[in-house]
Formats: sequence, structure tokens, C-alpha cells
Amino acid sequence: MKSLKNICGYIAVPLIAFVLVIGSALFFIFGYKSPETTTPNDTGMKMVIDHDGGADDALAITMSLLYENYFKGPKVVALTTTYGNVDQSQATINSARILELCGRSDIPIYAGATQTLISGIESDFYFGYDGLGDDGYTRPEPVTVQDVHAAFGLIELSKKYEGELIIMAIGPVTNIALAIRMDPDFISRLAQLYVGGGHIYSEKHSTPEFNADMDPEAYYIVADAALVDKVTFIPFSQVYASLNITKDWRENVLGTIDTPIMKALNGYERISFNTSSGWTLLDPAVAAMVLDSTVVEEYRNSSNGMILCGDQRGINTNNLTSSEPNSRLVYSAIVANYKKLLIDIYSAELTKT
Repeated sequence: MKSLKNICGYIAVPLIAFVLVIGSALFFIFGYKSPETTTPNDTGMKMVIDHDGGADDALAITMSLLYENYFKGPKVVALTTTYGNVDQSQATINSARILELCGRSDIPIYAGATQTLISGIESDFYFGYDGLGDDGYTRPEPVTVQDVHAAFGLIELSKKYEGELIIMAIGPVTNIALAIRMDPDFISRLAQLYVGGGHIYSEKHSTPEFNADMDPEAYYIVADAALVDKVTFIPFSQVYASLNITKDWRENVLGTIDTPIMKALNGYERISFNTSSGWTLLDPAVAAMVLDSTVVEEYRNSSNGMILCGDQRGINTNNLTSSEPNSRLVYSAIVANYKKLLIDIYSAELTKT
């Protein structure tokens, strides 16, 4: 996949646009069906979680579902899947597994991108080859998915819930980029798009971040189409700087909450527990900031972009003093508020019954 590393943006991005326009036109003419979605909830915000099927995604998904149930949070109306921690088919299986764990198999799953737009990196299987701890789980029956690609599902959901839909993107943003290229008004209809990925460049974070490096062209497309009042990027560099939690706290405080969901999450992380000295995961941090803004200490506006050429391919650019910013960044967060939110969410089943 690295063989195309030196393709430059001025060639790659127009090529992507041409392919997507032709493909979407053919799909609408010959194969499009409106997706089935959940019954609208007129009392609050709706949310779609676009993810790549790892244990960190499981944390973000379970946090969101528990927050909806116990704290009147946004109504989760769909999961959309992509590749990253695992391949898309495994991410789809993991989606069904996580929803069943939470008693929420009513939520539709949209299977999405199976590969990068141009080229990217391979997974490091940080959470195991199945993404959820390699515990030998075998699904007894096929996963029921919607009969349209995730990108088309995102477009239709943005129309159905115009002005009310939050998208939490916590994997490579290929599905989001496809939706943007097929529908230029997509972002403008959202309440907010949160993108977990990338870095603010520094000596410590001078190499590409995993989600961004998985599909740099997709990140470029999302940043290029971003609107400062609609798109929030949550760079891993800032999560690492602000929300670097000890492994001991994760295992011996959060991990001791006596619920089936927490016991399952502990199992999902058993591979990563053995290889890490701390506990600093992007996806649950993104979920915390989406669900409770008091976790965020400081936002900064930025002209955010992506380098597509040469040795710096996959590295983010940010101009934090730009007079024409295209997005908002989470610059710092409050670890005490994050820890409290995690405890409150995962103990709610015990304290609110």
C-alpha cells in the first residue's frame, strides 16, 4: 500500500472526485434504495457512530448508548462501519456484538468502506485480530445490515434529521469523504461532525496518526469541505497530552464496576492491556467530549489540512491563527471531568435502577 505514497494531492483528489461522481450517478440510476431508519425522536439530537470495530470503538459506542439511556443523551440512530482496527466485515460483526451486549439490536448497521480511497497503512491489530480481544467469539448467525452503503445511509440520515444529526467519526473517515463527494450539502445539514484523528504537529507527534494515516485522501476531503461551525477535530496529540490515564486506574477503578458491559469491555481490551503501560485511547475520549462538553478545557479554531505528498504524507497541517479557519479543534481537556464521566456512565446501571 505504500507504493503509492508519493501521489500528490493535485492529482489524487480530482481523480477521487471523478470516480465518486460517476459511481454515485450509476448507483442512483440503477441501484439506490432509501434506507430504513429508526423512528424519529423529535425531542433531542440524533447521533451516528462511524467506527472501525476495535475495543476503543466498543467503549465509545457503549458510552453513547448508556448516556442516551440514563442521561437523556443523543439518540443513537445508526452505526456505520469501515476498516481500520479490523476489516470492515469484522467491524460489522463487532457492531452487532456490541449492540447485543447493550440490548440495542434495534439500531441499524450500515456496512461501509472496505478499503482506502488511494493508499494507506495496514492495521497493527492493537486490540487483537478480531478487534475485541481474540476471545474465540463466533457469531451464531449473519449480521443484518441495511441494503445501502454507509455513505448513502449517512446522506439520507442527514436529510431525515437535518439540523439534528451528530456524526461521531472514530475511524478512518472514508465513509464521510464519500458522502461529502456525492452530496456537497452533506456537512451543512449536520448539527456537528466530530472527527477523532490526526495530530497537532510537534516534536513528540511528528509522524502520522493512525486514523488519518489509514486514508490521508479521505481526511483531506473532509478537512477541505469542513465548516468552522460544523466540524470539530479531536487530535490524538491533544488527547495524549490531556487525558493520559494510568493503566492501574483503568483496571482497578473503572474496570471493577460490576456490570456485564464493563466485564465485556475488560475482555475486549485484554490484548492491549498486555502491551501498554498506560491507558490513553482516542475513541472513548472523543465520545466523552461529544456527550459532555465540560470534558473540554479549550477549543481553538484552525485551518486544518493534510499533506498528501512525499515523506510527510499523512501529517496534518494546522494554522491556529488563520483569519479563515475551516474547523474547530479540541486543544486541551480536563482529565478529572473525563474520569468522573466514565465512572458516572458505567455505574449508572447500578445507581439509577
